[in-house]
Amino acid sequence: MRLRRYPYKKYLLIVGVLFLLFSLPPLFVEGVRGRFFALCSPLFRLQSSHDEKAEINRLEIENHLLWQELSKWEEAEIKGVAPARVIYRDPSSWSSSLWIDVGKKNSPLIQKNSPVVVGMQLVGVIDYVGRRHSRVRLITDVALKPSVRVFRGVEQHANLLTHIDPLLKELEDREDLPLTGEQQRACIRALHLLQEKLEGNAPPAYLAKGIVQGAGSPLWRSRNQKLRGIGFNYDFPDEYGPARELRSGKPVDSKSKLDPIPLIACGDLLITTGMDGVFPPGLHVGIVSKVYPLVEGACTYDIEAKPALGNLDDLESVCVMSPLEFNEELK
Repeated sequence: MRLRRYPYKKYLLIVGVLFLLFSLPPLFVEGVRGRFFALCSPLFRLQSSHDEKAEINRLEIENHLLWQELSKWEEAEIKGVAPARVIYRDPSSWSSSLWIDVGKKNSPLIQKNSPVVVGMQLVGVIDYVGRRHSRVRLITDVALKPSVRVFRGVEQHANLLTHIDPLLKELEDREDLPLTGEQQRACIRALHLLQEKLEGNAPPAYLAKGIVQGAGSPLWRSRNQKLRGIGFNYDFPDEYGPARELRSGKPVDSKSKLDPIPLIACGDLLITTGMDGVFPPGLHVGIVSKVYPLVEGACTYDIEAKPALGNLDDLESVCVMSPLEFNEELK
C-alpha cells in the first residue's frame, strides 16, 4: 500500500514568498509601487480620455484653472507652487490617497510633507515622492491630523460669494426665465441682501482650536465625505484673543470687556494653525456641520465637518506647495 504524499513543499514556498514580501523595507516597496505607476500612467490617461478632441478641450480648461489658482497664490504672496494632474486613484484606498504626475524629476519643489491645495483649500500632503509621480495623503484619511482653529468672518462665505455675482448677472440679463418680472426682481433683491449680509463689516474672530482627521470609510467612493474634529477649546490666550470659557464663551479674565461668543458653531470655517509643522497657517480645511453636545465633565468639543473643497471624488488638478522650512525656535 503506497502512502499518499502531500505537496507540502509548494505550500512552504508560498509561505516563504509571503514572508519575504512582508519583510521588505517600506522604502523599497514604495519605490516599486512608484515605478509601477510611472510605467502605467499612460494607460491611466488613455483610459480616462474618450477621444482626442475631448481630451484637448479638457486640458485647455484645466490649464486655465491652474493659472487661476497660481494667480491666487501670487496675490497672497505665497511662492513656490507647482501644478499637477491627478492620474490614478486606487478604489481600495479611494478616500485615503491619490497619485499625481509630478515627482522629484519634474520639480525639486516636490518633497515629502509638501502640502497639496486647490486655491486656499487643503487637499492633503505628499507622503511619497517618486521620480515623476507622487502620492498624496488626503485630508479624509484617518491618519492625517492637521491642527486647525475656528475662523468666523467673511472668508467662511467665500465659496458662496463667488457664486452670487455670476448668478446676479444671469438674472439681470435673462428675460426668458419662467418667472414674472416681479418674481425676478424679488430674487435679485434677495441675492443683493444676502451678499450685503455676508460681506458685513463684523471683525473676524479666531476661536476654538483642535485637530481634524478623516472619519473612515476608505473604500470606494464615499458620498458623505466627513471629517471628525476632536479636542476643541480655547483654554489659553494667544495673539488672537483671550482664553474663553467652554460653555458660555465668556473671557476667562473677569476684567475683560469682550462679549461672550460661541467657541464653535455650524457653518464655521476651520483653518490650519501652522502648529503641526506640516501645513502653513490659513489654509481652508473644512466647514463645521455638526457640534456634539458636551459630555458631563468634558473639557473639549467634538465635531463633524465637511471638506472646504467640497467633493474630493472628482479632483483632476491640484497645486503642490513647498514644505515648511524647519524653524530653529520650535526645537
